[in-house]
Amino acid sequence: MNFSKILIIYKKELLDLMRDRRTVITSLILPIILYPLLMIGFSSMMSRQELKLEKQEMVIYVNDNVQNVSSVSIEDELKKVDNFQIMEEVVIFEKSSFLDLLEENSIQALIDIQDSISTSGFQVFNVSVYYNRSNEKSSLAHEKIVDIIKDIEQQLVGERLSKININVEILNAVEIKDENIAPPEKMMGFALGKFLPYLLIILTISGASVIASDLVAGEKERGTLETILVSAARRNELVMGKYLTIITMSIVTVLLNLFSMYISFSHIFSQAGQAVDGLKLPLGNFALILLIMLPLITLFSAILLSISTYSRNIKEAQSYQMPLIFGSIMLSMVSFLPGFELNLGFALIPIVNFSLLIRDIMLSNYNIVYLLIVVGSTLILDIIMVSISIRLFNNETVLFRTAEEKSLKFWGKGKKDIFSFQFIVIFFFVILLALYYVGSSWQSKDLMNGLIKTELLIILLPVILLLRISKSDIKKSLGLNSVKPLNFLLVILAAIPIITLAAILGQLINLFFPVSESYMEAMKNLVSIQDRGLFFSILVIGILPGICEETMFRGYMLNAFRKKGFWSAIIVTAVLFGIFHLDLFRLLPVTMLGIWMGYLALKANSLYIAIFAHTLNNSLAIIFVNYGDKIPFLEQLISEENIPFWYAVPAALILYAVFIALRKVNEEIVFEE
Repeated sequence: MNFSKILIIYKKELLDLMRDRRTVITSLILPIILYPLLMIGFSSMMSRQELKLEKQEMVIYVNDNVQNVSSVSIEDELKKVDNFQIMEEVVIFEKSSFLDLLEENSIQALIDIQDSISTSGFQVFNVSVYYNRSNEKSSLAHEKIVDIIKDIEQQLVGERLSKININVEILNAVEIKDENIAPPEKMMGFALGKFLPYLLIILTISGASVIASDLVAGEKERGTLETILVSAARRNELVMGKYLTIITMSIVTVLLNLFSMYISFSHIFSQAGQAVDGLKLPLGNFALILLIMLPLITLFSAILLSISTYSRNIKEAQSYQMPLIFGSIMLSMVSFLPGFELNLGFALIPIVNFSLLIRDIMLSNYNIVYLLIVVGSTLILDIIMVSISIRLFNNETVLFRTAEEKSLKFWGKGKKDIFSFQFIVIFFFVILLALYYVGSSWQSKDLMNGLIKTELLIILLPVILLLRISKSDIKKSLGLNSVKPLNFLLVILAAIPIITLAAILGQLINLFFPVSESYMEAMKNLVSIQDRGLFFSILVIGILPGICEETMFRGYMLNAFRKKGFWSAIIVTAVLFGIFHLDLFRLLPVTMLGIWMGYLALKANSLYIAIFAHTLNNSLAIIFVNYGDKIPFLEQLISEENIPFWYAVPAALILYAVFIALRKVNEEIVFEE
């Protein structure tokens, strides 16, 4: 790789970008004026509106059913408020009429004063304050009225105590003093740490997406890509030159955003005067944030460059960028959520790790080990994504891809397009939505009956109907072929090892992302027979999922994905199978089981073996949870709760031996795409 050629490409791309007014405006000028307009303008406008709202006249009606000195004092105090207008008393009071006026915002509050006698014989005022919480004027009036009534209450209590010669101070049994030990800088960091990660991540990816889509997809659209390809620079040098261009512009965007944000906040604090006296913005924290943002910038740049290389034009690139942008928005919002702290598990999740790390930096409370893990794991992802970009750029079929995307219509002449990757993904997400909205509702009302309806009506029935409507050969489409009996024996031998490996994988996940006790209890209740009976539990949790879920995943989907290759079909289907369970904690263990069952289905060329493996796995889980303490070799294991990690070694060796045996038993079966 020639660095001088990379530098030439880099300079050329930067020069082209600087000539584009749209890029200059969106990446350079907009960040400089965006924050002053938003922050300074918004804060001044908000303070003016609050002052204006305070001075607006508020109409109050007081319905006094008591009419004594104490109740009248409430109305007298309300009259002292400058912008309160107390309506004159009506002859006949109808609450519904005044509530209508309140709903129409003709009045801002209705006060209804009743009285009663306490068990001690004292008069108690029951004051109901009706207001419209959806109206700001009415809410403000409510706050003022409540404060006035509380003051009057203290006066009344004081008068009653004075009459019986008791000092009012007797009520002050406990005096609470709030002492906030956090210095002003930490309070500022706490406030900024919530929304700063979100802003920076979104601005970084949105700025980089504009530049990346133009660098390759834009050149394809303009027809200038071929000119660069015939130059002396090699493909990987072209990729690196464009990659550095995206990184540079992204860094400039982040730097300008941070600078503009810092200036804007400084201006707001200087205008606030004594209210924030002694408060200083953490300049060092801003500098550290800029430094640790570099790996994230390089990761976004690599991903967006790959998308741009794959796309035929800018419009297509932008459509592919949208899921990445939306996903980044959702993940970056973790900084707003309480209770989320950066730990070893979150430090390995892209975007989430940076969002939590930036928040900790603003609080000056970050862990250097987690910082290094965040940066290190992101750099590894950088290398992977840059390699993918170079590979795409060296692939002529991708670089000059001109084929139009297929439409969402799947009814062809032979009605076989239901086996296309595009249709299967759409079908999967439709079933997933039905599972989430309908199936979860059924299960929340009655778990077992809900599971039966979910498996039969949401998972199995749509697959059968789809194959029937498209007039497909159900036996061939699902892989309902005969299988050698020895395969079932091998599955039985592998059952304990595969469950052991899945359990150990779950324990590893628990080390990074601790599972709550309530979650563990819910999982135990799911497979606990309780008053259901063993055979009914095996039917609902073992046999039904084995038939229904395997028909969908290892039947319809796996056989449709055969064209992707042996392992690609297995892994893609297994990942979808893991997602389908809607449980992040079980995603990897379930995916691992999906790979095992997919391997069985393709190696034996039969859905029956996958159904058997799935049913056996779930049934053994029920037996172990309910009767494990009565089985000699499981009794000690269950009492220790966690499986020793060294058990993974013999389990893996047994599983490897089963794999070899499966290949020999089914050696005459040839995989056909």
